[in-house]
Amino acid sequence: MKNIYGLTLSDMEEYFVSIGSKKFHAKQLFDWLYIKRISEFSEASDLSKDLLNKVSEDFSCSKLKIVDIQKDEDVRKYLFELEDGEHIEAVLMLHDFGNSVCVSSQVGCNMGCKFCESGRRKKVRNLEVYEMVLQILMIEEEFGNRISHVVVMGIGEPFDNYDNVMRFFTIINDPFGVAIGARHLTVSTCGR
Repeated sequence: MKNIYGLTLSDMEEYFVSIGSKKFHAKQLFDWLYIKRISEFSEASDLSKDLLNKVSEDFSCSKLKIVDIQKDEDVRKYLFELEDGEHIEAVLMLHDFGNSVCVSSQVGCNMGCKFCESGRRKKVRNLEVYEMVLQILMIEEEFGNRISHVVVMGIGEPFDNYDNVMRFFTIINDPFGVAIGARHLTVSTCGR
């Protein structure tokens, strides 16, 4: 079953139209997922019960599991467990200009850069869009503050997972989604 956090607003609009519903329901559900931060579809009280039942048949809204958090003065390092039992890390950095999160884009990495810890484990797989989006949402929830900047520089080579990284940016940049400005989104690549 697909995770709802992997859909862009456009994808969600197409989905609602495809099931005979209205396009505007996508914005309503986006609001519930990204602004109100529901944990179950049934909490979206301005959508019909029948519609929410259909959505829950087609999608999950399950989250990643936070296994560990290492806290320092201006840094928090999160260890996440994915649904398949694999693990990734994300790092929250507190700056005077805002709260920045370094997200992972893969489990492992094949680039082999000598200075980077990611390559110690060869690439297992690319992260799905929802697995990247949920890193942001779960850190915001645990930290209790909004994330203002994102850099894709965690585990993995982002351009080796290009399509999913671009869809991730579409969701977190969307004004109806996480609404992080485009000038606050950065990709760090080894350039291979």
